[in-house]
This record gives sequence, structure tokens and C-alpha cells, in this order.
Amino acid sequence: MNRFVWLGLIVLAVAGAWTAGWFYAAGEARSAVANLAAGDGETAPKLSCAALDITGFPFRFDLNCTDATLADGDVTVGIAGLKGSVLVYNPTHVLISAQAPIAVADAFTGSQSRIDFSRAEASVRLQSADFWAGLRGEGWRVARASLVADGLEWTDTLTGENLIGGANHLEAHLLDIPEQHEPEKDLSALAAYARLDDVTAPGFQIAGGEVSLEAELNGLPDDLRALATPDALQRWHDAGGQLKLVGLQGTAGEEFFKSAGTLALDSAARVEGQIQLTSKGLVERTGTLIPEDWKDLVLGTQAADGSYSQTLNLRGGFIFAGLMPVGQLAPLF
Repeated sequence: MNRFVWLGLIVLAVAGAWTAGWFYAAGEARSAVANLAAGDGETAPKLSCAALDITGFPFRFDLNCTDATLADGDVTVGIAGLKGSVLVYNPTHVLISAQAPIAVADAFTGSQSRIDFSRAEASVRLQSADFWAGLRGEGWRVARASLVADGLEWTDTLTGENLIGGANHLEAHLLDIPEQHEPEKDLSALAAYARLDDVTAPGFQIAGGEVSLEAELNGLPDDLRALATPDALQRWHDAGGQLKLVGLQGTAGEEFFKSAGTLALDSAARVEGQIQLTSKGLVERTGTLIPEDWKDLVLGTQAADGSYSQTLNLRGGFIFAGLMPVGQLAPLF
């Protein structure tokens, strides 16, 4: 047989196998979404789509979910549209985008709100320490996860339209910390960075504010699947996990707040650690959220420059401002 005929047959065989594989994977993805829709919304979240389309053949998978509804306990979230994209030859990198609006309803509190935005996109990239285990779906951890959104507005819709707050730009990232990876203990760590620009909050008379966050979280499982197990918090506690708040700060003109500290769980699963607070203008903006007699105790006394500082200690199930207990903590599991 002519060698060109053989070459043609090989090409046809490869194309046929590729096509069969793509449609098989698309069918598996459709089944996975159907399984999410079969959840009861109580013991497991329930995600359903009014319409689900899977396109992108032959080199990409694009999942388009129109009028998505997510139910988890008392909370129901409605999203105008969700899209997830992944390249066939790079399946560990997923791109996600959403369409506004997002409606949130809480049956327990009776609250209703809406989140609007002009753009909301996310990117998730996974990595595995063992390639062959990764092929079996084991040992995947986050290499990087990012979220970018523009034109954010959060509106209370329970009685009319009342703007709670907004931001011109949101950027958030989760990054693997390779030097804190402990494969022999199946543990990993993540660094978190987030920033909100041009923040508005009419209830606190804030306009043009800036908020930033930097934190580290260690003692995490090396396999992402473990985060979905009921004992995930218990395992984090047993691994000696800590949340290190490197810095949470916000500014609005000359006013600001800053906080830093470290938190963990004690032997009774209660939050313990220490948080340092520094602020200027925050005490005056809290209004009735904190009783007048408690403001100096919780946020500190005023210095000559108009700023306040306080250190909160969490131990033994209580929150202490100095030696004075100001709150009580319940076990987390």
C-alpha cells in the first residue's frame, strides 16, 4: 500500500481517537455538573444551570452555565452566567468568568442583596508533586489562584435599592509557598494577597478608600480533595496550622486602620492568638456598632496624633483587651 495512504490512515485514526476522547471528556464534565445539581443543598451544595453548553472542540473545553443557582443551607445564590475554559493540552489551568448580576438571599436572616460588576474573571492553576499520582487525580494543590473584578457594587435589595458598598477594582491572589511545602507530612502553605481600589461605603461615609490584605496560611493538606472532607478543620488543627495576618489595612484620606497578628486553634478548637490594631477615624465611624463605653476598651485610647491602638489577645475561649475580657469564643468543631 502507498505510504501516503498509510499516513492518511494514521492521521484519520489519530483524529478519530482525539474526537472520541474529546466527546467522552465532555460527557464526563456534563455528568459532573449533573451530579452537582443532584445535591440536596443541605449536606452538600447544589449547583444547577438553566442551560449548559460545552463547546471548544477540538483543543479546548468551554463550559457555559446560564442562570446558575447555588444553594447551600439557608443561602441561595443566583448568577446570570458562569463560564469555565480549559485547554486540552493544559488541563491543570482553568479560566473562569462570571456575568452580573449575582443575587444572594439568606432564608435564616431574611436578607437579600445583589452584586453587580462590569468584569469578573478568575484563573486557577494546580500542581502535583508526583506526576503519576496526579494522573490518578491525587495530590493536586494550588499553584496560583487569582480573581480580578471591576465596577463592583453591593446593593441591599430587601426594601428598595440601598448601596452597601462598592469598589472600582478588586484583585486577589492565592500563591503556593514552595519553601513551606512538606511532602513527607502531606502539608502545604498558601500566601494570600488582595486589594480593593476606590472603595465606597455610604453607611460609613467612606469614598475613595483603599483596602489591602497580606496573609499566610500553613498546615494545609497536600491534596485539595481533603479540603472538602468534614474533618478538614480538625486536620488543620492537628497539623498545627496557623493563619498569619501579615497586614490588613485600609485608608480613606487621612484616616486609616491597620491590623496584624497570628491565629490558630487551641486544644478545645477555639481560636487563639493575638491581633494588633491601629486606627485613626475608625472609632468615630463605628457609630452604634460598638457601644460608646466599649470603644476605648476594644479599639484603644486616643494618642496625641488622634490615632488609636490596641492589642487583642484570644485565649481560653475569651477575647481580652489588656486584662479585660470583652468577648467569648465558641469551639469551631
